[in-house]
Amino acid sequence: MTTTIIAMWTAFRLRHHDMPALVAGMDRPPRRRRGTRPSVTPIVLTLRISAGFSAPMRENALVVAALHRCGVPAQLVVGADPVPESHGGYRIYTWIEIAGVPLDTESPPGNYLVELIRFPKSGETHS
Repeated sequence: MTTTIIAMWTAFRLRHHDMPALVAGMDRPPRRRRGTRPSVTPIVLTLRISAGFSAPMRENALVVAALHRCGVPAQLVVGADPVPESHGGYRIYTWIEIAGVPLDTESPPGNYLVELIRFPKSGETHS
């Protein structure tokens, strides 16, 4: 529970950062390693109450940045549909993984989306 509360406060403090600053912050090692897996729902609710609804990519980046700063081995994963849309573009999605496990374990996005990149990079999770 303590990690969740710390992550909620961290997310609240990070809510005004732009995407490049959030992603750049994920490259820094966390202050201290935490072993418990926090609940993400209160973190998202804190963000939505304090900053309103954001684009899903930004919201996921904020959650991952907060978790990462709290020492949780979280990653923001960016993926795309494997088949282009009729106009030739691809839909882009993001999801959160903690210690390599997606939050949605019943329907992992990696099963139906092509992974493009993850932040921090796999070797930078400081596990």
